[in-house]
Amino acid sequence: MLLKDITKEAVIISENASFGEALDLMLTQHTNTLLVVDENNKLSGEVSVSDLFDGIIPFSMNGDDATALFKDEEKFIKAVREARENPVFDFMASDFTAVRPDDTIMDVATIAISDQRARIPVVDHSDQPIGIISRQGLKQILGKYMQE
Repeated sequence: MLLKDITKEAVIISENASFGEALDLMLTQHTNTLLVVDENNKLSGEVSVSDLFDGIIPFSMNGDDATALFKDEEKFIKAVREARENPVFDFMASDFTAVRPDDTIMDVATIAISDQRARIPVVDHSDQPIGIISRQGLKQILGKYMQE
């Protein structure tokens, strides 16, 4: 098994794109993760569904207030609508470790274990995203070694 065998095409968004654009892209591309690029098209982060939920919580709100927000549908709707124009940069995750196409399956497994990651971006040697190893790819690694 090679890295290319478990790499899916990346769905990419600019860090300057909006919350609404990120949500629309996830819905239309049927993905749970977007790779985020800066103005030089270099990988700067990722946005998952849980990051979208983080993106609707106002910066000034504490945890208890956020919990209350999710219990009131009208407040939740208002928060989602107010987040529509928020830039991806404000709620993206930037704590990731990427792999390169010439890395090994064991490099991927090591990152998945040490960083407790369910998705791992794949970048070229200019740090531009070219794919992502999803949960499905990680399961394929485990399956390969279970059979050997």
